[in-house]
Amino acid sequence: MTELTQATPGLYAQRSTQSASSSRASEKRSRLNTILFWALFVVLALAPLPFGSHRAIVWGVWACYIGVVGLCYFVAYGTTGERLRVSVGGVTLLLFAAYCAFLVFQLLPLGNVPIISSGSTSIGAGQISIAPSLTVLMLVRQLSYGLFFLLIMQVMVHDGRRAMALWAMLLVVVAYGLYALVNLQTADTILGLEKWAYRGSATGTFVNRNSFATFVGFGAVLALAQGCAVLVRQSQRHANDGQIVNFTSSLVLFGIAYAFLLVVLVATQSRMGLFATFVASGVVVLIALLTMRSLRALLFAAPVGLAALAGAVYLAGGGLLERIENMRLATDDRGTIYQQIADLIAMRPWAGFGGGTFELAFPLVHRLPLPPDLTFTKGHNTYLTLWAELGLIAGSIPILAIAYLAFRLVRSLVRGEGSWTAQTAALGVIILAGVHSLVDFSLEIQANVILFLAIVAAGVATTTGTKRRDR
Repeated sequence: MTELTQATPGLYAQRSTQSASSSRASEKRSRLNTILFWALFVVLALAPLPFGSHRAIVWGVWACYIGVVGLCYFVAYGTTGERLRVSVGGVTLLLFAAYCAFLVFQLLPLGNVPIISSGSTSIGAGQISIAPSLTVLMLVRQLSYGLFFLLIMQVMVHDGRRAMALWAMLLVVVAYGLYALVNLQTADTILGLEKWAYRGSATGTFVNRNSFATFVGFGAVLALAQGCAVLVRQSQRHANDGQIVNFTSSLVLFGIAYAFLLVVLVATQSRMGLFATFVASGVVVLIALLTMRSLRALLFAAPVGLAALAGAVYLAGGGLLERIENMRLATDDRGTIYQQIADLIAMRPWAGFGGGTFELAFPLVHRLPLPPDLTFTKGHNTYLTLWAELGLIAGSIPILAIAYLAFRLVRSLVRGEGSWTAQTAALGVIILAGVHSLVDFSLEIQANVILFLAIVAAGVATTTGTKRRDR
């Protein structure tokens, strides 16, 4: 008994020391992830500023910045002796590695690789890519996107930081939307420079109205998901418990944000931007209704949505209505472009012409009735562009990766795991981007990719099998 009595204080002291050490490590991890949040928020807030970050020099700057942030974070986190709180998953990592590996393969010196062949005449290059420097730039962008996604997931797995991040991203989009409307009504410039395209359309700090429409649409879906989350949480309370805290004010706030972004969206005069946002909004509302299992909510949501659209069109929709009237001509032009891109894909269906080389490859098939004096820098269809640059197999890898992440989100929503708000918003932006990418190149603009990855990461980070923690 005496020996046991004497040993007990030592055992307690040992446990106390271990507990204190664990507590210090936990505090250090928390500080690191908080610092990481603000470091990555710099990218989210500033990426739209330099023309949507659609410039090679900006790609390099952000790649260096994200790389330095990642290196500092991993070195500091390694001193805690703990593993990362969340990983991207084996399937996603495998697909991403295969995608980047194929870009490297396109750069290898394989000898005389034919570009075009006609009878006895053949023009070739030393590697698959017809412009290796552009493929290198694309590889750098993809690596920076992969690192950004992994880092932002470490932030989003924490409930408090995720909630703050969702609010912060919404505020960023609203701020750029406000600037776009004010600028449209005053100078109608791009950061003080005279517009060389899309005069009379809200483009904000972007060059292309459709790309800006996708950016604004992401914010609208984010606002709607957070508003629906308030309704879902209220619907699952007992009638005697009353309303949740800040129920009315939260609904009004998110409703105003959504309606305001709809006005900005209409002011962009982007037909597909508006359509894709409403498709994504419909998905968000449908998920909310299925969760609440309420027909009454559906009868309420439908007229509210139509009223919001009607109000937005009334306030800023004159130019958009004119463009809708001319939709048939635009559809004919797109159809011709897509047919010629299909011919380009048929020339190299498996190897592609090299990542990032569409602008240089398209002249190989560019012909009438497309105007011969126009240069097509984008394919106006991200799927076709991927297949033209990377071939049908490698070009499908990003599509498969996003589809797999969407599957994880749906599975978690069905099981009632993780964050309903983040997962629903992530599904919404995936739908929006997927639809709009059918006729435009919004996900080829870096600022849009950064925001897209951040919202998707917020949802995916909570698909780890934990029970529902928040709405």
